[in-house]
Amino acid sequence: MRQNRKVQLFAFLCIYFIVPFSACFFTLIFANYTSTAFLPDKFLVLFEATRTTNDFTLFALTWGPFPIITAILLFYSTPVANYLFKKEKCNFLSEEKARYRIVHSPMIISLFGFVGWELSTILSVLRIDTLFPDAPPQSLLTVTILFGFWGLFAFAFSYATTNYLNKTLIIPNVFPMGGLGKYAKGKQFSIVTKQIIFWTASTLFPIILLIFGLLQRTNQNLFQLHTLIHTDVLFEVIAIMLFFSFLFSVTFAISLQHPLNQIESATELIKEQKFDTRVTIFSSDELGLLGDAVNEMAEGLAERERIKDTFGRIVDPRIRDYLLSNEHSLGGKVVDATILFSDLRDFTKLSEKRTPEEVLYILNRYFQEMSNAIEMHGGFINKFIGDAILAVFGTPIPMVNHAEKAVHTALEMQKNLDELNKQFLNEGLTELKMGIGIHTGSLLVGNIGSTNRMEFTVIGDTVNTASRVEGLCKGLQKNLLITENTAKSLPENIKSRLLPEGEFELKGRESKETVFSYVIT
Repeated sequence: MRQNRKVQLFAFLCIYFIVPFSACFFTLIFANYTSTAFLPDKFLVLFEATRTTNDFTLFALTWGPFPIITAILLFYSTPVANYLFKKEKCNFLSEEKARYRIVHSPMIISLFGFVGWELSTILSVLRIDTLFPDAPPQSLLTVTILFGFWGLFAFAFSYATTNYLNKTLIIPNVFPMGGLGKYAKGKQFSIVTKQIIFWTASTLFPIILLIFGLLQRTNQNLFQLHTLIHTDVLFEVIAIMLFFSFLFSVTFAISLQHPLNQIESATELIKEQKFDTRVTIFSSDELGLLGDAVNEMAEGLAERERIKDTFGRIVDPRIRDYLLSNEHSLGGKVVDATILFSDLRDFTKLSEKRTPEEVLYILNRYFQEMSNAIEMHGGFINKFIGDAILAVFGTPIPMVNHAEKAVHTALEMQKNLDELNKQFLNEGLTELKMGIGIHTGSLLVGNIGSTNRMEFTVIGDTVNTASRVEGLCKGLQKNLLITENTAKSLPENIKSRLLPEGEFELKGRESKETVFSYVIT
């Protein structure tokens, strides 16, 4: 945003000062230059008389609104100038105010100029009527209408020019990554409103100038216009053409605005994750292609969400999000974490006596309860290995007290298993028994496999140790065993309940491992 300061300074000066004042100044010069062709001679005489009176009130009423509008514009543009050109970074509220004003500046600035012009016109005419009470009413009405339309012309020119400069030189630097939508809502001219404004300035106003010129040349006045429309074919044609040109302009604008409103509403719904939203296609032009593109985008997002949801059912949703937000390359990093390994006892014998469908039914209910306990305490299930569960605490989502969380999870798992066994007994099924081993240490977390087929997992001695420790549960007749590494990381309220079980040689390891039990009641 800090780049192209000279271009931004030029655009800022043009938008907030040069263009609005130039529009009013040159419109005023042109209006005065062409006044002899459109204004009645009686008013021109009256206009010359006002110059010789040197009336200060008339001068103040004519030019007074413009310095006031200038002061308002200066105040309005100050936050924008500070945001664009101040070396120190603005605070959040100041930035928000500046961005809002940048988005709305073409409309606000042009409206200020329009109000100043129209106010000056009305006050001047009222003062002239006071100074010259015998002035012809048609002359005062004519000049009010003409200068009123000149003000609208200046407004349309100012708005179109400042809007173009703002869109091409300011907004791309202020919103390089988008995000303009939240500032643009409300207080904006719709397409239909813009069309009416530009139709009035570019079509209606020139026709009115021509009508006033014809009235001037035929020595007619404004009050006779109604009669002329009914008696003169030329004026009838002008009135009919004005009506149809207005009808065509508004109809065309509506044909643009309606599908754009539909597309805007559809995108808002899509932002709210309502991917079944569709845009009705009315035409084969650019708007039809845009609507079709929005529909294709919605279909693509819906498919992506289905894939993401399916992915989240296969792996932990947090791991899914982690994988989607990081590069998919082989390798990983070494971290300190806690592994919880659980396994069902004598499940092989139980499986021999039941059909595969029954075994699957029992396992799924068991896994559901264990998953609830693991996810409740912030762990993630790395994999199901037959009837065993490998859960990880402390990676890839960092966790300070991962050892304590793993112990609390083990207690929750046993509690859930007790409740599940009650349900199984009521259904005539066999009770399940479970052993849990917990070990804390360094492990590698990342992607293993091949470049075209990989798996996110954890590997290392820590994982193997947790599995081997769980294997001691059956021989020691314990439900939960914890290694010394894990015990060192636990708070005192848990340490005080640990019972030393001794040192054990674990399969595949040369050193012995000190193991503690935790009596689950």
